[in-house]
Parts: sequence; structure tokens; C-alpha cells
Amino acid sequence: MKKEIPQFYRRYLQTRQQSLLSQERVGLTWRGLVLGSFLSFFLAVGDPYGNMIIRGSYMALDFSTPGALFLFLVLVGLLNLLFKLAGRGRKHALAFAGFAGLAWGWHYWPFALLDPHSPGLIFSTFLAGCALLNLPLAWRGASLALNRADLILVYAMLLMVSAVCSMGLSEQLLPMITALFYYASPQNQWREKLFPHLPAQGLVNDGGDNRAFYEGVGAGGEIPYGAWAEPLLWWGFFLGCLYLSMMCIAVILRRQWMERERLPYPITQAGLALVRGEEEGMLFNRFFLQKAMWAGLALPLVVGSLQALQRYDPTVPASRLQWQLPLVGAQFVQLSISFAMLGFSYLINSSIATGIWVFHLLSKFEKELLYLTGTRSELKLMYGVSDAPLLAYQGVGGLLVLALGGLWVAREHLGQVGRQALGRGWADLDAGEILSYRKALLGALAGLAGMVGWLWVLGTPLWVALLFVGAAMLIFIGVTRIVAEAGLAAVRSPMTAPDLVVHGLGSGLVGPTGVVNLSLAFIWAADIRVFALATCANALKLVEEMDLRSRRVVFAAMIAALVIGVGGAVWMIFNMAYRHGGVNLNAWFFDGAPKAAYDNALVQLAGRGVDWLGLGFAGGGAAVMGGLLWARQRYPWWPLHPLGFPIGAESMMDYVWFNVFLAWLIKGVVLRYGGAGLYQRSQPFFLGLIAGHVLCNGLWLCIDYFTGKVGNTIFWV
Repeated sequence: MKKEIPQFYRRYLQTRQQSLLSQERVGLTWRGLVLGSFLSFFLAVGDPYGNMIIRGSYMALDFSTPGALFLFLVLVGLLNLLFKLAGRGRKHALAFAGFAGLAWGWHYWPFALLDPHSPGLIFSTFLAGCALLNLPLAWRGASLALNRADLILVYAMLLMVSAVCSMGLSEQLLPMITALFYYASPQNQWREKLFPHLPAQGLVNDGGDNRAFYEGVGAGGEIPYGAWAEPLLWWGFFLGCLYLSMMCIAVILRRQWMERERLPYPITQAGLALVRGEEEGMLFNRFFLQKAMWAGLALPLVVGSLQALQRYDPTVPASRLQWQLPLVGAQFVQLSISFAMLGFSYLINSSIATGIWVFHLLSKFEKELLYLTGTRSELKLMYGVSDAPLLAYQGVGGLLVLALGGLWVAREHLGQVGRQALGRGWADLDAGEILSYRKALLGALAGLAGMVGWLWVLGTPLWVALLFVGAAMLIFIGVTRIVAEAGLAAVRSPMTAPDLVVHGLGSGLVGPTGVVNLSLAFIWAADIRVFALATCANALKLVEEMDLRSRRVVFAAMIAALVIGVGGAVWMIFNMAYRHGGVNLNAWFFDGAPKAAYDNALVQLAGRGVDWLGLGFAGGGAAVMGGLLWARQRYPWWPLHPLGFPIGAESMMDYVWFNVFLAWLIKGVVLRYGGAGLYQRSQPFFLGLIAGHVLCNGLWLCIDYFTGKVGNTIFWV
């Protein structure tokens, strides 16, 4: 029997226009592109400034993308409201322009100390510029107010910037390619053992061991721009290949995940609620007119503000949000409350939530069993399941099978993609896609080939480069699947791709140059709690109901946002380091992470062989995951969703699992006694928890910016 999607259903999928944009009379406008570009740049420069100068809450740490959601809330709830009011007539426009211009001039007069790197100056100047730009628009009866399509574009751009402006890339990149020379000493023996295998093209050496970058140039000092040109060009090529392949893979998998498997993408629901609340002719967004939402928003805002105020005045009472309880033997469980995680977890399917918290608790018993039986590994891992390397192998084996299993389920779709790319498919199969399947497949293959070639040119054996890039992309796909299906806003791989390849195969097979090169991959494939493939997948969910032309414009804007995000963040970090000295900024990014990466490379060069025990645990994890996937497909009553297995022992789950459990428990009670109707009515409260969490972090960053308070971190996760 020939298996194919019926023609009428394919036409429906390509042409459907559902409720999200059905009431819009216009599509995308230039206003969305302008505001999206500015807010993308502001997030790119503001987040590194916030966690390096103010040292407050991280706003681009996880897939929850709090910085993107905070700026989106400010845009929808404040800026768009101002634009609507200013567009009501010429008098309103004049009042807006006059007030904004006078406030800007009064604050910065006499203009002698203007700092172009100040986020406050950047934002206030843009706001004053918008007020002036609004004048000629108001004279023609228009305004700067955004419609729903514009809001989707802005939020999609902010999601992409969140993947690269901080933990995802930029704050890892500059310190990692400079630290090897600055921190080398007779004690750590980096010069003797690592320097002979250095890929000179990818590292910065200004001739003075990069001292100016870490200690500042001082008065009258010069920044050695020339030392940065070649390494940044090399990394620009590699990162271009990385993000090209990620975005093309997201396009290829979009139809399979969204239309065939109907994955829910819970993390997008907060942004979509704000978009749906925007209606033409209404002054206020409907999202802000819900009492339940305000009740949820008030809880984290009050609790977090008390914690922030306590750092100003120790007599202010504050609530404790973390506890530890003994479980079995030496194992403890951590009870951590994160309002954003609780809100996102309430949107998770109950079966998936059960699998997440049950497998986390089971991992504690497995750790204790390994300890009692003396089954241990001598490995020292930096990330993932660092306290139990064998469980890290087990988890990554399960994660790889999750990714491969998903690709196997999608084999029919992938086959159609391949045939379409070769010109042998249906003429209109990819007519509704952002990219044609031929372009997407060629882009993915070209990006992967470019990454492999880059590693090979720098001295990594070709087969190792192929294996490493393949493993890294499968890990990215597996984690993206978890984010899209489970909606976990904070999740990492149980083992990183560099550790899996180098520790699993041993330095003898990888080679000394390969070991050092893969240590540089810690920049983009190690402690990465957010990355572009997952944020791109979420962004594609946002644009699902737009017309094809608008979706393609948004996709182009997402690519531009990646460039803006990397460029803006690197510019800000570069200037902060040379002005203040990197050692005076974020201690982890400028000290802890680079040292740990190169010390890890030094240990790996000692000549370890193939880690057969670890690979055995990886095979066992793969087998268990295969069995769980089989049981899930064959028995509908199977209670444990397999998504929880590969990440059950990962350290991030210590902070997440209890929120998933609480949300699962509350949701079960609501559905049992109130039904689907009560669950639907209760969702605004939990969306309010998310909004209050990110608003609290963002507002106190702004307050600390004006007061000069340093180290006022509120919510970590």
C-alpha cells in the first residue's frame, strides 16, 4: 500500500489560517523590523552588561529565555501602549516627543559623560528617537504601534538572540580563545604540554599573553585590534556553518514535529498569550486584563523583591526557596521552587511530567547502588552528571537513541525531503515551507561539512571530526526534542560531545591536536544551556499560522537577529574586558570555565585508552531507552514517558524536578475535580508566574543599574 499524505490535507496544511492572525487586516510592517532589530541589539549588549558589571540575574541562561520575555513584556505592556496613545492625534504625538526629548536632555546634560556602552543611554536614546519619529507618522494619521504579526517577528528575533548573547556562545567565546596564554604558568605546565598542539588560527595572542584583555588597557593604553582579526574570522566561518546547519535542520524537522507528531511546544505559550491578547482597536493588551494572571504575577514579584531588598537592608524578611532532604544512603533530594519553571511545567503533558520526576528520583537510587557496589569511574567531568560519570554515559546513550529514534519515526518525511531535494518529489510538497527542502538539505550538509573541514584543517583527524560533529548534532537534536515536547525550560545533556568523544575513545585515538581542538569546542558544545537549534524550533512554532511570505520575512529576520546577537554581545564583552579587565568581570566565564577546559585537556593528554566501562554504560542506556520507546509506542497505558530517562541524573534536574512534580500534582487535582474547563481557566495564573519571575529579574536589574548595587541575583533558574 502506498503511504502518502492525501492531496486535500496537504493543501489544507499549506493554506490554513487559524485564529492567531485571522483578525489582522495587515501583515508585517517596517515597524516590527525596526523595533525587533533594536530590541535584539539591546538584549545582546544588555545581558552581558547585567551579569558582568551589575552581576545580577542572568537573562539568557536557559530555554526559558527570560531576557527575551522581559523585553517582550515591556514592548507589549508599555512601549506599544505609548505608541498607541501617541498615535491618537498630533497633540498626543507632540506631548510624547516633548516629554521624551526633555527627559533625555535633562538627564544627560551637559552631555560630557555620555558612555556609548551604557545600556541606559542606548535604550533612552532609542525611545527619544521613536518619539521624534512618531511625529511625522502622527501627522499622516499613523503610529509606531505594532500589530500581531509584528509582535511575532520581534519575539522570534529575541529568541534567537537569547541563544547566542550569553551562556549559549558569546560569553564563552572571547575568554576561551585568550585564556590559554594569560593563565599559562610553570605550575599548570600548559606551555610545555598544550602549546605544541595549539591551533594558532583560532586563538588570540597579542604578544603580551593577552594581559590587556584580562587586566584592562589603562589610561592611554591601546587595544590590540590586529591580534583579533584572524581568530575572529576563523571562528566566524565555523559559527556560520554551525548556525546554518542548525536552522536548516529546524526547517527540515518542522513539518514532522508540528504537523505529523503534533508536539506541543509549551515554552512558546507565554509569548503566544501576549500575541493573542493584542487586538486591533484595543488600547490595552487582553493578557493584562486577566485577574488570574495578575495574581500569579504578584507572587514571584513580591517574593523576589523581598529577596532583592534584603541585600539592600538585611532586616527585610525574605522567603527561602530551597531545601534538602535525605533520600537513601548518601543521596539527598533538593526541593527548589522556581516560579518560571513551575509555570512552564504546568503546561507539560502529565505523562511526560511523571517520567521526568520519577526518573530523577530513580537516578538517586542508582547512584547509591553504584556507590555501594564500588562501580566507579576515574573520570572527572565538568558538566552534565559530573558526580557520577557512568550515569553520564548512560544518559548520553539514551539521549542519542532518543534523537535517532525520532529520526527513524520521521523516516518517511525525511525520505520525502530527500526526494524533493533531488527533484523527484511532489511539485508542491515544500511549497508552504520557509525554505525549499533542496535549500534546507544543502544548507544543512554544507554547514556540517564546513564544521568538519574546519576541525580537520586545525589538525583534528578527519574521522574524529566526523564522529564528533555527528555526535554533537545528535545531542542538539535530542535536547531540542525534549524542549519541544516536554517544555523543559532548563535542561542540559547528561554528557557533552567533547567529553563523550575524547573520554570514550581515549586520547590515543583522538590524537593530541584533536584533544586540544575539542577542548575549544567547549565554547559551543559543552556548558550550553541554550542553543540556536531549540530556539529556532520554538520560533518556527510561533510563525506557524502566518502566511508564507510573512514567515519567510520572519525567518530572514531570525538570521539577522543571530548576526546582531553575536555582534552586539561580542562588541560589549570586548569593550568591557579592555576597559575594566576581564578578571574583574564574571569569574566563571573569565576564569573558571577556561581553566577547567584546558586543565581537562591536560588530563586527557595523559594517554587514556578506550573507556570500555563507560561505553558499556552508554550502550546500556541506549538499550533501556530503546525499550522505553518501544513500550511507549506499543502500550498506550505505559505510565513513564521515556523523555525523562536520559536527563534524570543531570544536575539541572536537581533544580527542576520538584517544580515539575508540584505542577503535575496541582494539574492532576485540577483535572480530577474541575475538568478541562478549570484547567483552561487556571492557565493564566501560571502564565502570570512566568511573567512575574522574568519581570522581577528584569526590574531589579534596572533598579540596580541606577543605584549601583552589585551582585543582587534573585532567581537563578
